[in-house]
Amino acid sequence: MLSLKHVSKSYQNGSEVTHALNDVSFDIESNQVTVILGPSGSGKSTTLNILGGMDRPTSGTVTYNNNFINTESDKQLTDYRKEIVGFVFQFYNLISNLTVFENVAISAQLENKKYRNITEKYLQKVGLLKRKNNFPDQLSGGEMQRVSIARALAKSPKVLLCDEPTGALDTETSKRVFEILKKSKSKDTAVVIVTHNPLVAPIADRVIHIKDGRVDKIIDNPSPLEVEEVDWG
Repeated sequence: MLSLKHVSKSYQNGSEVTHALNDVSFDIESNQVTVILGPSGSGKSTTLNILGGMDRPTSGTVTYNNNFINTESDKQLTDYRKEIVGFVFQFYNLISNLTVFENVAISAQLENKKYRNITEKYLQKVGLLKRKNNFPDQLSGGEMQRVSIARALAKSPKVLLCDEPTGALDTETSKRVFEILKKSKSKDTAVVIVTHNPLVAPIADRVIHIKDGRVDKIIDNPSPLEVEEVDWG
């Protein structure tokens, strides 16, 4: 579905050049949970930005269903982000002056004119339909993250990109979030979780280890664990 081939990314600040990624290649498949795992500064966020069409590689190619996206115009990349990619961020990025329903409906309207039904469907899926008229500051951190997942899913993304989605949550709340994300994969949807937490790896179908801007190793897991089967320490 989504493929990086020999991708490198450099940033220049005056005379200093920082190499964030160096010759990175891997594939993302639908109906899989892929975990991109690495320590802080390893290149995970840069990789996510390139996968999501928020940044372009310095060299190499990025393809979605065999169509090159790294050479597309800014408008085409905007369309790619709007139509193909759903984002779940560490700190939720909800709009504070909109209700829970309205935060999700923004995405649902992109998918279908029957956005009210779609919005309620995904709020029910994450267990927050009863909180639809609340504002974000009336929710717990875990509830806000579940709203952000509902918002991402409401647009029926083909690629769901999750950037440290439980980094600000306690263990029990994190487990619930991972359960929702794991169930979000389908024959049409790939789920990608970017994290520094190695405890997440056993739930994934594929784990891509990144170190110092390179792919250190890729592990395919034919029998990923359910969230409740993982020893979360």
